[in-house]
Amino acid sequence: MSTETRMAIEQSTPMPQRSESGVSVRYETKVFSLWDRKAGVEVAHAFTYEIAWIPERQCWRSFLCSVNKLA
Repeated sequence: MSTETRMAIEQSTPMPQRSESGVSVRYETKVFSLWDRKAGVEVAHAFTYEIAWIPERQCWRSFLCSVNKLA
């Protein structure tokens, strides 16, 4: 595992499982390599997702919060 991947995983901290509204929310960071056409190389990116339990629908929702290019 690369240093960048390890750093991205360590920066992904779980949020409290229950808030006052009873909604379960947490954040997950996944690292993917994407092809950079201009540079002609693969570049690692950290994708951070917010994952929340929606009680009204009785299902999980995943929302892409940010994409960061890793050095």
